[in-house]
Amino acid sequence: MKRLVLLLMVVALASCASLTPSKTMASWVGSHYSDLMLKWGPPTRSVPDGRGGQILTYEYDRNMGQIPGRAVANWDGSVTYTAPVSTAYVATRMFWVDKDGVVYSWRWQGL
Repeated sequence: MKRLVLLLMVVALASCASLTPSKTMASWVGSHYSDLMLKWGPPTRSVPDGRGGQILTYEYDRNMGQIPGRAVANWDGSVTYTAPVSTAYVATRMFWVDKDGVVYSWRWQGL
């Protein structure tokens, strides 16, 4: 039940906040990568885009806490223990930069 509530909260927050990352990412199109690096710092990684440019990837660890473990009494009098579970994910921001260093596309995943 707690997992369902947590999942619903995440979905609700994602639907409310989904415009903000898109607006932020879209605002960088047409900017030079040096301006992006001044604001965001060095990317987590950079790979060729296949057109002479680069794909700059920024990754952020998002820790949403921990779902506590539970002790459940079974019908035979024994007790089963469920271990705590960490809830975390990686938020990703990607920028495609052309051979002249200008951002021409973007993508994001996770808040």
